Amino acid sequence: MRGRAGDWRAHVVLVALSTGLTLALVEGAARVLLRPEPAEPLDGTPISQLSSTLGWTTLPSGWQRIRRPDFEVTVSINSRGLRGPDLPYQAAPGRRRLAIMGDSFAHGYYAEEPETLRGRLAVALRACQVDVLNAGSPGYSTDQEWLYFDEEIQKYDSREVVLLFYYNDLLFNVEGIGTANREKPFFLEKEGSLELVPPSFRTPVGPAIEDSPTPARNAPVFRHSALWAFLAARLQRSRPDWSRALSGHGLVPEFSATPPAEYLPFGPADAGERSRVEQMWRVTTLILRRFRDDVRGRGAGISVFYVPARFEVNDEAWTFLQRRYEADRPWKREAVSGRLASELKSLDIPLIDAMTGFQAAEGSARKAYLAIDGHWNGRGNEIAFESLLPMMRRAFSCAS
Repeated sequence: MRGRAGDWRAHVVLVALSTGLTLALVEGAARVLLRPEPAEPLDGTPISQLSSTLGWTTLPSGWQRIRRPDFEVTVSINSRGLRGPDLPYQAAPGRRRLAIMGDSFAHGYYAEEPETLRGRLAVALRACQVDVLNAGSPGYSTDQEWLYFDEEIQKYDSREVVLLFYYNDLLFNVEGIGTANREKPFFLEKEGSLELVPPSFRTPVGPAIEDSPTPARNAPVFRHSALWAFLAARLQRSRPDWSRALSGHGLVPEFSATPPAEYLPFGPADAGERSRVEQMWRVTTLILRRFRDDVRGRGAGISVFYVPARFEVNDEAWTFLQRRYEADRPWKREAVSGRLASELKSLDIPLIDAMTGFQAAEGSARKAYLAIDGHWNGRGNEIAFESLLPMMRRAFSCAS
């Protein structure tokens, strides 16, 4: 009996030692494999610069190779600060102009130039004698786009202006700090009018789209374990609701359930948040009205293309959003697209709605969005192009 008990105890000790050694080896491997790679040196030149009126702009004649986990693209800026071929302000005799304005979806820094919305439209409208301008700028909101039109894009005397609108424009249209904590101009609403507040540059402003070098870091750890931190991060990405419950017991890192302010239009929870969302809409509608008047005052047409966020057209992404941020909020998926359609109708601004096409793509094997970055992939740009082309053909009286 004693021999069997001793054998059993020895077996337990051996298993414990073996398990401990295995975990130690796995932990050591995790600390090496999960350590962030050192930032690669800049391949190219800066492609953004500060602007006292716009916050930031693309830098004329800059170029850069942009690397992200799910794409690698070369972005070249022409001599006038636009992506795409150099064009003089004055169109050649018999030629007309189309300006695509908006944020990074319009600029297309995630795609090679021929695959961008501008690149595709330029080819399709070439026989119609139409020059297409890429007047998008990464991180811009509607207020900056309007100011940019008045400052620069109106010089090209475009016959049509297409403005891409993304849900986070609502927040940044009322904020003096834009994406990546960069200072920007914004408008204050005063008795139905707008008062411009220029950027002050009291805080550092980062580059617009190029990678910022960062020093090499150790692998992230939780409770002194890189492996535990890795598993906790995976759980946050797959089931944030479970992760939140476990964080209450100290088993995984804590993370806030409060949604960022840019998500509030999809589910304001109380009177204060509803008031803030209404302010966003009031200012945005005033900006769109003034933008419309400026464009039409120059004899051009204006339309708005709604860019749905991935969670607006992908069921899994929408479910994740609700699990990640307070599932009991009154979330409404079509809140922004529906309200925008109503506001544009009151302003007599045509809306290009490609929601159905993006929903179909996200429900198929050919997705429309980059999985990590969240911008359009090749299929997404193709859907936007296919949705916009018929209206532009009519606008320019161009046969198909």
